[in-house]
Amino acid sequence: MRPTARDAVNIWTAGFAGAAVLQGLVPRRFARGTSWGHNDGWQREIAIWNLGTLTTIAALRRENADPDRSLIAGFAILSSLFGTNHLAAALHSRRSWGNWIGAGANAIGLGAGLAALANARRSQSPALD
Repeated sequence: MRPTARDAVNIWTAGFAGAAVLQGLVPRRFARGTSWGHNDGWQREIAIWNLGTLTTIAALRRENADPDRSLIAGFAILSSLFGTNHLAAALHSRRSWGNWIGAGANAIGLGAGLAALANARRSQSPALD
């Protein structure tokens, strides 16, 4: 077998999708089969990472895709979900400073990405007279 670059990406994509399903829908059951055990926060982070990666792949594969806009799409999913996961943990345990930092950092990234998309749309729109 001589896989093409697209074949290799498709194989990885299938793996990301499978991991997202396992970690997102049946994390405890999956964790019982590992030496690491279960941890709600980390299992969600793994599922989130896979969803963000899948979003990036889909965005990059669009016809005439702008790589930066495609990356922003994937990163926005990552920051939205990672930030939410960190915020939920921080609200549950208010002294968990690492979660507060994670929530804030992801909010900053998301804000920058959405602002960049908005600026790009404005610069592509014809000027109103």
